[in-house]
Amino acid sequence: MSNFDSMTDLSSSTPSENIHILHVDDEPDFARMVTDNLTAETDRFTVEWTTDPDEVAAIVADSGVDCVISDYMMPEMTGLEVLEEARAVDPDIPFILFTDTGSESIASEAISAGVSDYVIKQRIKEQYTLLANKITTHVDRRRAEAVAARTEQQLHELAENTNDVLWIFSADWSELEYINSRYETMFGQSVENLSENPESFLQATHPDDVDDLTQAMERCSAGYTQDIEYRIESGDDWKWVESHAEPIVEDDTVVRIAGFTHDITERKQRELELGAKNERLERFASIVSHDLRNPLSVADGYLEMARNEADSDHLETVANALDRMETLISEILVLAREGQEVTDMNSVVLDNIIQSSWSNIDHGAATLQAETNVRIEADKIRLGQVFENLFRNAIEHGGDDVTITVGILDDNAGFYVENDGEPIPEDKQEQIFETGFTTNKQGTGFGLAIIERIVEAHGWEIRATDGTDGGARFEITGVALTSQDQTLE
Repeated sequence: MSNFDSMTDLSSSTPSENIHILHVDDEPDFARMVTDNLTAETDRFTVEWTTDPDEVAAIVADSGVDCVISDYMMPEMTGLEVLEEARAVDPDIPFILFTDTGSESIASEAISAGVSDYVIKQRIKEQYTLLANKITTHVDRRRAEAVAARTEQQLHELAENTNDVLWIFSADWSELEYINSRYETMFGQSVENLSENPESFLQATHPDDVDDLTQAMERCSAGYTQDIEYRIESGDDWKWVESHAEPIVEDDTVVRIAGFTHDITERKQRELELGAKNERLERFASIVSHDLRNPLSVADGYLEMARNEADSDHLETVANALDRMETLISEILVLAREGQEVTDMNSVVLDNIIQSSWSNIDHGAATLQAETNVRIEADKIRLGQVFENLFRNAIEHGGDDVTITVGILDDNAGFYVENDGEPIPEDKQEQIFETGFTTNKQGTGFGLAIIERIVEAHGWEIRATDGTDGGARFEITGVALTSQDQTLE
């Protein structure tokens, strides 16, 4: 027969959780007494007992048993046969012989068979404290080992399913303590070879980068975190990688170095392409500045000479044309330079940029309302140009007393600048960003084009739409917003 007292949920395997015990003994009265005494020792125990050894395998399989205690000499089966039954279902289950048969030969046989422990029955209550301690020790140890094995397996799976090389070296780099298999595909060398020669990865490093890399290794051994970019062999070519090395310090001494290495070839290629693009734009701007302004200066000089020799309305028309050409050249230069990709992004407080931009323009009777208590990653100077141009555009088209509002979009995807002046006609809302488009006879048509270039250089997007109060609204999206109170690097 089987009796199960107050079974509880044993889904957790932490050492403080309940322990489910199966007691096997051919004497039911004794089995009940053991149950009462063990449950009195700690509320962690729930005890199920049986007088039928043939039930053991089924109970262990179905009831989530954590430990089996068994008598040795029973009519139908010995305790060691019960051990075989239990271990056939759960090979590692703690098993304790609790028996009044205490010969050395039986104890030796039990140990050889693999029992976890051996306790002699006595007529004193202290034996249950001893038995409870042994049960708790063996079960908690098994659970801790299971947690450790599970954690190790999870860490192994994590390490083997990352694109980065994860590694640990001794403090002086003379011994490899751990590295994942990604090393072999990234460096083209075997882990076995690296274990034998822990600095063999330097053989795959570009000769021009070896000195910088070894110096970084020395600095890390001295206790300083290091980040370094360098090139390694990749077939007939070279690829760029970046390594982060962190010294592990115990008692003020570096005991090992842990870190990771990842492939940054695509990023470096983008940086090179970006640099080349920015260089082309800068050359274009220089050509515009030099080759157009020189003849313009000549024309302006001869105009002054002509004014001294004669008085004509035609000369004033020429002067206006030259002034407009100067304005166009200046804005073309700005447009070219603002088309360069942003490479210097920093955390900035949006409110500060807005207020600074507002103070940089002649806003007259216009009003600014801004509620943007956020930080964003941006080029502070170029973002200021966005706001200055949007503010001037609002005043130019909305009137001297226009109200301009800056706020955060409802979905936190970015921010907006709107005014209560004249709305932008729906069929013009995309056209207004085209270079040279303007509805103002005195305008150049570059202002909003410059804004769009700066916005896109940040990786954002801008669109024009109707304002909530009937005016124009510009929404800039793709911006990562962070609470102003949050500390950022």
